[in-house]
Amino acid sequence: MIRLNRPAVQAAAIGCALMVGLAGCAMGPKSTAPAGGDAAQVASKGVCIETYRIDHTEVTDDNTILFHMIGGKIWKNTLTERCFGLKASGGFKYETDIDRICSNLQTIRVIEQGGGPLFGATCLLGEFTPYTPPKAN
Repeated sequence: MIRLNRPAVQAAAIGCALMVGLAGCAMGPKSTAPAGGDAAQVASKGVCIETYRIDHTEVTDDNTILFHMIGGKIWKNTLTERCFGLKASGGFKYETDIDRICSNLQTIRVIEQGGGPLFGATCLLGEFTPYTPPKAN
């Protein structure tokens, strides 16, 4: 499955990926954690979030992505290293054959600004941690 956080380029990127025949980036092993109603599963490598429960994502800088889940929970992912161009582009894609993405196992590709789907850096997601936004004054 290909997931993009920018709907405007989603259809074009999926078509491009299908034409090129891209395989999954970094799928990792399936978790042996029991299935449940929570938006996250704990795997041997850390937290896994269910992709079908992601409402939207928010890129805060080149190191951090917030995953806003259906129901209001937010997971913060701190990438393993700086992902050049992530904040400037504001968009990324990931591919997976399973219904979850896990800490330290999933790669993302930066979507560059331009006329068609252009891809930049490939980066590894880091740890998922629960996130509470600061209270507004």
